[in-house]
Amino acid sequence: MTLSRIELDGVGSPSALAQRIHELEPDLPLDFSMEVLCRRLDIESIEELPVSSIAAAMLLMHPDKAWGSIVVAQGTSPRRRRFSIGHELGHFLLPSHRPFEGTQFACSHADLRLENTGEANRARKMEAEANRFAARLLMPPQRIRGNHKCRQPDLAEVVRLSQEFNVSKAAMARSYVDALRECLALVVVRDGWIEQAHRPNDFPWINHNIRGPIPRDSIAHDHGLSPGQITEMEECEPETWLGPAGVRKVEALSEQVLAQTDGWAMILLHAELAEQE
Repeated sequence: MTLSRIELDGVGSPSALAQRIHELEPDLPLDFSMEVLCRRLDIESIEELPVSSIAAAMLLMHPDKAWGSIVVAQGTSPRRRRFSIGHELGHFLLPSHRPFEGTQFACSHADLRLENTGEANRARKMEAEANRFAARLLMPPQRIRGNHKCRQPDLAEVVRLSQEFNVSKAAMARSYVDALRECLALVVVRDGWIEQAHRPNDFPWINHNIRGPIPRDSIAHDHGLSPGQITEMEECEPETWLGPAGVRKVEALSEQVLAQTDGWAMILLHAELAEQE
């Protein structure tokens, strides 16, 4: 089969759309060229231009989606640039995605982090769907699993896979948590404060708020690691991260920390669920 937009007709789900592209192009390398792929899907140009601090990327397109053009903010790192392009390509290919009248898609850095595709707000829902498409296009779950080399979840694998797939560590970490057939969650912190949490539905509720401090008993609290260093996956008390209802659901909870620059760190949580009676 030959990749073309005609072959994508009728596919409206972000995940199904990304999967269809990989079915049509089964030999795409892990770090395939987004520019080449976009040209084959009627994106006429990809440019880097000075963009306001509000927008990280933009999609300019014909009203009937006959063609499109993508603009990425100058200075975007190559790996984040690939995700931004994938996000705008999702807006272009998803049939239900239409900008509000008289506008084009202008997506902020915050838009590129939205995850809830069940949002009631139409604009936020479209941004979350574009992110889902980009993640599944750049990091298909089956290819993450097929290239995973460790028996257990490990942030060192996240770092290695981010290099092989040519994506940011943050993007790979979220997709890694979703792809592995383990009960995992990701917490992103800065200077000891929780900034983001990515928790699939099977993971018990994390009993700590965004913008709140990380728990004092956490391994990540005062970890003392240099950027790039990773702890071992260590068992911790479930009460450290989980509320009473969550604690009852797990046999054991483990935690691993990857220190990053400027006070950032990623925490991988691994729960072993108790058998349900």
